[in-house]
Order: sequence, then structure tokens, then C-alpha cells
Amino acid sequence: MKTTRSIHAAAAALLIAASASSVAAQDTAPEATTAEIEAIELDAKAYLTGLKGWDRAAALFRRAAELRPEGDATATENLLYAARLSFYEGDERQAVRDFEAAGQRALSMGDVLVAANAFADAAWVARNKGYSERALSLLSRARLLSHSPLIAETERTHLRARWDVTSTQP
Repeated sequence: MKTTRSIHAAAAALLIAASASSVAAQDTAPEATTAEIEAIELDAKAYLTGLKGWDRAAALFRRAAELRPEGDATATENLLYAARLSFYEGDERQAVRDFEAAGQRALSMGDVLVAANAFADAAWVARNKGYSERALSLLSRARLLSHSPLIAETERTHLRARWDVTSTQP
């Protein structure tokens, strides 16, 4: 139990560090101003300092992503945070949905590498949860994207190694 809490605390620290550079001013969304969206993100980040409330933080990141306009890469980052937090909280079903939404959002902006990684993450979680058919579908999407000329060969190799692990899990 203590080890799990230590892992969760370390994961939270990584999430906080990774997000330090992600809060940038963007165009306003019709439903909310950039300041309101950033306030939601700050509230979400506040939950990351403790071992409780990660489900609330995930919901806040999800909401901030919904409010960000199309073409705003921060929305994809928010969905990735929501997915990871949902996974750490044990809500694998929501984690799969969030990873897939992040992949869709990245793909709509042409970021095939982020999309492929998000779909691979979703596939891994789905496979662990026992959603074999769903995992294969998500993995197929990641595989298809890996053929993009926009992905460097080193990244392509990394992606392929990831789904080799995903597809061989029990």
C-alpha cells in the first residue's frame, strides 16, 4: 500500500513537472475565456500535490480540454493528464476514453506522433482491462499512423516496440 502511494506521488510529480511549460495563452473558446480555462487547469494541478482528489483533477483537466478551442494543443495535453490520472485512480474505462480523445484531438491537428502514442496508451490500458477487441482496434489506429512520413524512424521504432508489448500481454 505504501509502495503504491509512493508510486502515485512520483507519478504526480512527473505530471506537474511535465505541465510546467504547457500553460500558454491561446485564443478564447466560445464558452469560456482563456483565463477561466487556465483557472480550471490550475485547480486541477492543485489536486496533484496530494494522494487524494486525482479523480477530481482528471475531471477538471477533461473540462478544460472541452473548453479549449479546436487547434489548441493544450487540450490534448489536458486529455492526456486526465487519462493518466484516471488510470492511476483505477478507472481504466475512463482512461481509455481519455487517451482515445487525446489521440483524436492530436490527429485533428496533424500531430500524428502524439496521436499514435495516445492510441497505443489507450490500447495498453484496454488490453490490461480485458477489452481485447477494443485494444486491437486502438492498436490498429496506432499502427496505421506509424507509417506517416511525419514520424521519424526512431519514433516509429519506439512505437512499434510499444505495441509489441501491448499485443503480447495475456
